[in-house]
Amino acid sequence: MSLLTAPLVEQRAQRDPAETTRAVLGAAWLAVRRAPLLVPAAAALVLTLVTIPWQDEQGVRVVHGVAVLLACALASATDDPSGEAVAAAPVPRSVRTLSRVLAALAVCVPVAVLALVVASTRAFFFPTGAMVLETICFAVVAVAFGATLRAWRGLLRPAYPTVIGVVLVVLATYALPRGWTMIDPQPWGPPYQAALIRWTGLLLAAAGVLALALRDPGRGR
Repeated sequence: MSLLTAPLVEQRAQRDPAETTRAVLGAAWLAVRRAPLLVPAAAALVLTLVTIPWQDEQGVRVVHGVAVLLACALASATDDPSGEAVAAAPVPRSVRTLSRVLAALAVCVPVAVLALVVASTRAFFFPTGAMVLETICFAVVAVAFGATLRAWRGLLRPAYPTVIGVVLVVLATYALPRGWTMIDPQPWGPPYQAALIRWTGLLLAAAGVLALALRDPGRGR
């Protein structure tokens, strides 16, 4: 939300909640339609399309890459460059943040759905549940990381350090011992049952951190 759009939101907030919602979402889209969102999302789309001939064997790996790229794209939604200027606006920071995330999801979700559909129809074996959960989890981790830096470190542009954090989380998942794997099938029992439990745990932890980071600053941590 820019200095020019903040007065517009404030005026509409006094007249019509529906107009306020439209104004907030419009300002959110103006804030996120930048290279940090569009470039990783476009890269994920290109990765999906150009690898179609090989997704019979590499479909799962392609979706891994798409999930990471889209998480990096969503990290851009946590940037709040005009946050200090609009701090006194009637729209809370949590609403502004979530509206930017929704605007970014409008770009990322179609790419994610396309990647999952293509891989599930092309790959010989595709663990749909695990891959959907992984994609959602990386997205929530990215938003939670950026929102935390914004709320508790005062960074107005946390997207770039958030991308580094996402990459470190990805490397950590690949570095887990074979018996604790979250990426590949486990060597015992149902191949992805334990991975589903671990992804769910990470998702709940990230969602909890995100909820705390989006609280009103006056209420503390």
